Formats: sequence, structure tokens, C-alpha cells
Amino acid sequence: MMDLFQAYLASRLLGEPTPLDHVRRIVVFVVNSQPDPSTDWDKSENAPGIVTTLLQAAGVPIDHNSEETVEQLKDIAASWALLRRIRNSPAFVAKKDPTMDAVIDAPNIDLHVIDVSFRKLKDKAEAKYLENLPTSFVLPDEAVDRLRAAAGKILDDSPEFQRLQRLLEDTGGTAVVDQPPGTNHTAGASARG
Repeated sequence: MMDLFQAYLASRLLGEPTPLDHVRRIVVFVVNSQPDPSTDWDKSENAPGIVTTLLQAAGVPIDHNSEETVEQLKDIAASWALLRRIRNSPAFVAKKDPTMDAVIDAPNIDLHVIDVSFRKLKDKAEAKYLENLPTSFVLPDEAVDRLRAAAGKILDDSPEFQRLQRLLEDTGGTAVVDQPPGTNHTAGASARG
């Protein structure tokens, strides 16, 4: 997404048309389901093995990078909104000054960034359970149900997601919820897809 937005802005600066020129809203769901398994290293005299240590350490830069990307996306959204506010302000008068081009040509896209990460769960015991799940394409049904429920809870608690739902209602839109047959999950849980 970051590369897409950078290419979009570069094309706009060059005055070239882009595929996003007529887009009004973009919603980015950032799903970070990186496991963070508990260790009992502090309860043993024996140091963990090299493989265990490397596997644990490998997740640190990935998790840091994910958090940084979420913050960068939020910064982009805030800067676009600020530029539009300045451009649309009665106090702003568009002049031929080239330093004002960024304000005049501010993207008309409302960018919504919704972070769906285990750390957003208020139930820390449930977050710990989910963080200890293995990375796998095959999980027990109970684990899948708990993952879906957690995603729904995170979305339900997300102020940005709530604003987006109100916007959808205000504009007469409806959410399309795709639930697998036989499930009884909340709309928020299945909207994570």
C-alpha cells in the first residue's frame, strides 16, 4: 500500500493521470496476527537453544515494521485531510505560487486505516491465547472461531471502524457480510475478511 500511495503522489506531482483519480474513499485493514508465544525462559537455569532464540528474535523486526506501516498510513491520511482543509478554507486563496501546488492538488481521497491486531483486544487473556497459536493453515475449529470473534471485537472497539460504519449508514450504503454457512458470528467478526 505504501508503494501504491507513493506512486500515486509522484504521478500527481508530475501531472499524470492515475487510476485513483476518481476514488473517493480507501479503507485499509491492517491485520497483524503475528504469534507471540509465551516462554518460560526465566523459570529455567538452562538457556534456550539457538534455534528457539532465533525464531523468537525473528518476529521483532516484523512486528516493529507492521506497527510502523500502520503509523505511516495514518500519517498519510492525516496529511491528506489537513491539505484538503487548508485548500477548502475560506482563508485560503489559490495563488500561482508553486509552493502551494501540494495544497491545491491535495488528494480528494478519504483514507481510513483500521488496525486489526491482537494487541488491540481488551481481554488480555484472550490476546495471549491467540498470540500463542501456531502459524498454520490448519487450526482447530475452536481456534478459528476465537480468531473470528476476536477480529469482530477489535473492529467493534475501533473508533475508525465505527466512523466508517456511520459514514456508510449516512450515505445510504449497506455492508455486505459474507458468513460461511452454519456460522453464527457477528457481522463485525465476518467483516474482517
